[in-house]
Order: sequence, then structure tokens, then C-alpha cells
Amino acid sequence: MTNPRGLPLGESIHFGWTTLKTAAIFIVGVTLAAWLIPTLIEEAGKKAFEHGPRHFGMSLIVYAVSSTFCLGLAKIYLRFRDGEKPIFENLFDGLARLHVYIGATVIAGIAVVMGMVLLIVPGIIFMIRLWFVGFVVVDERTGPLDAIQRSWDITRGHTMDLLLLFLLLVGLNLLGAVCLGVGLLATVPMSGLALAYIYRYLKPKAAEPVPAEATAPAAQ
Repeated sequence: MTNPRGLPLGESIHFGWTTLKTAAIFIVGVTLAAWLIPTLIEEAGKKAFEHGPRHFGMSLIVYAVSSTFCLGLAKIYLRFRDGEKPIFENLFDGLARLHVYIGATVIAGIAVVMGMVLLIVPGIIFMIRLWFVGFVVVDERTGPLDAIQRSWDITRGHTMDLLLLFLLLVGLNLLGAVCLGVGLLATVPMSGLALAYIYRYLKPKAAEPVPAEATAPAAQ
């Protein structure tokens, strides 16, 4: 059902900012790790394998590591949103779901590119509607196509609000880039936290199942 008052965009940005302030060292630390580790692997690969299939293989490794950390950051943002305390090891939680994420993002990427080639506007709509694929992958045990379908379903009726959020976050990160790029260490996780806030607004966390023994009548 479409929310008649729209998505809480201001609340999402505020959540990102307040969360960053309260856990700045942890958030900046995991963001730096997610950026630096793939970069170091890539630089090492360039020096070791300048050309040929080994260089291509190293590029695939860098892509896999970067994708794993993207999922890990999504998990960390969701844990903050759910009132939990994430730990550094959550950065690697996406490893088990990496194949699903890669499959979903490849399919979604093809759809966005095709939309851009056709009339641009469909590509923008596809991008906005499939924005939450990564969150779905770490939040549910779905396959690539199911993750795409979930993102498409929960964003139905909110395209314009999400487009406005996209523009707000682009502006925010441009400000971060202007500050010698260092500001991105704040604006990028703020953006991720804002997205986690909106994702959880669109798809509330499922209640934990109650163990059978907890509901069984006591033995007489």
C-alpha cells in the first residue's frame, strides 16, 4: 500500500547523521577497510600481473572482494537500523551470499543499461526500483531473481520519493567529494544508513519465530 504522506526522507538523512556521530570511529573504520582492501589487492595485482589471463583473474578477485564488502556494509547499516550493535566481522557476512548478489546485480545492471539505451527515463526508474537488491540479499534468503522482485515490489508507488532521495544523496556526496574527498568517509556511510532506514520502512523486520518448546504447554 502506498503511504499517502510519502517516505520519511528527512528522517532517513537524520538517522544517518546521528548514527554516524554516535559510532564515527567504527563506521569510518569499516568504510576505510571496505575501500582500502580491494584497492591494495588491485594494486598488487597490477604489479604482479600486468597483462594476460592472470591479470583478468585478479580483476575478478577484486570484484568479488568489493562485492562482499558491499554486502557486509549493507548488513552493518541494517543492524544499526534495527537497534543492534554491529561488529567488524559483519563486514564479511556477505561472503556466503556473494553468488546471489553478483547474479542479482548483473541482471539488474543489464536492465538499467537497456533502459538507459532506450529512453534514459526507464533506466532511471529501473535503477531506483532495484536500489535495495543488496539489502534484500543480506536480509532474506532469496535467489537473484527473487531479490530483484522483492526490491521492485517494495518500491512500488514510491518512485518519485526515491528519485528525490537519490538526488539528495548525490548532492550530499558531491559535498563530501569537494572536501578533498575525505568528506566521503562521512557522506557515503550516511547515505548507506539513510537507505537502510528507508528499506526497513518499506520492509519491516520479520518477527523471530517462537521456538516450539516455548509455546508448548507445561508437562503436568
